[in-house]
Amino acid sequence: MSAFLGPIHSLMYSRIITMQQVINCLADLAKAKGWEADVSSFVIDEFPPIEEVIDLSNIHASLFQMVEGAKRRFAGIVAALLNEHPERIEEVAAAVKAAGSSIKIEDVTTAEDACAFLEELLLDGMPCDRATMVVGDGDSCRIVRNIDLHSSYFEAAGLAGDMYYQLLNAFVSGVFADSAVEVSGDFREQIVLSLKKN
Repeated sequence: MSAFLGPIHSLMYSRIITMQQVINCLADLAKAKGWEADVSSFVIDEFPPIEEVIDLSNIHASLFQMVEGAKRRFAGIVAALLNEHPERIEEVAAAVKAAGSSIKIEDVTTAEDACAFLEELLLDGMPCDRATMVVGDGDSCRIVRNIDLHSSYFEAAGLAGDMYYQLLNAFVSGVFADSAVEVSGDFREQIVLSLKKN
């Protein structure tokens, strides 16, 4: 790893890859269902090492472009599947949830651990955007949204901005489906994670 590419850059690239894996799952869904939708342009099958894809002369701008690209691809593939077929939303949400459930949870024993784990997965802009903040409340922990960095991409693709948060809910529910973590909250405002009581 280059001295210029510290942990935060690697984390951002990992978040981009996670979003792309969700996108690829939606492309697989379209193929499996035989849906007539051109989704090939949204798929990325290989993720080279970060050093091979980032412009070392302008790391921040390069990462920003990759983040923007991932958000556009996600909104774009959802629009390709739903714009003329809104009835597919449940199947799309189920595929997004399945993508979340494929992620292995490690070292989550408290609500704060769950928030920290989730923060490492979600692509909420660049760190300098300060789009979210984590607030611990004893038995629960919240990821509070300061800025909506997602709705505009869905709206630009002809979808309701709230659809992003509906799919985010599906993804997060999938991530913690087989864990002791309970998921709640209005995802546009906040995600609340708490440990299930025995």
